Amino acid sequence: METENKIQVEDKILNVSNTELNLMNSSYINDYSDKLRNVELQHDPYYFHAESGKEHYRLLMYVSTLYNNEVIFDVGTNKCMSALALSYNKLNKVKTFDILKLLPENPSVDNIEYILGDSTKDVDLDKCPVIFLDVDHDGLYEDIFYDHLKSINWKGILILDDIHLNEPMIKFWNRIEEKKYDITRIGHWSGTGLVVFE
Repeated sequence: METENKIQVEDKILNVSNTELNLMNSSYINDYSDKLRNVELQHDPYYFHAESGKEHYRLLMYVSTLYNNEVIFDVGTNKCMSALALSYNKLNKVKTFDILKLLPENPSVDNIEYILGDSTKDVDLDKCPVIFLDVDHDGLYEDIFYDHLKSINWKGILILDDIHLNEPMIKFWNRIEEKKYDITRIGHWSGTGLVVFE
């Protein structure tokens, strides 16, 4: 396994600057712009290029560079934007999960596997070192997923989106018992959380 240990990864995420993140080259998303635009409720790839602290895609790109030859979980495919960010480091494989297929055709990327189904049933979950969770923002599946990670004694880093978006997400964030950090300053304006399962 060619991954830095969890403490090193945690420290690197906590100490990376907006300036460093904003220097990351996000231009590869342009290769998929046509497919991403061809969907109802358009999520314009413009957001992918936004500065860290406004959007979280540069942070996810950076996180992917802290792992090599690993399987990274993206729970909540939606318009594929987070999966594409996590695919930045081609040495890793990204498994992205959703219960609905929103794009007529998923962007074809060698290191992304698209899965319609329940991520908690996947055989790679217990050995996956990092997970990005971005689902319905009602706190319901967030609670289910978090409780499942605790029940299997999962070890790794969980990144959460939208922790300040609404009351259910604030409540979900507040109930987390593990070591956690609010990293909104380098993530998404609606709140980004880092949870360390030791």
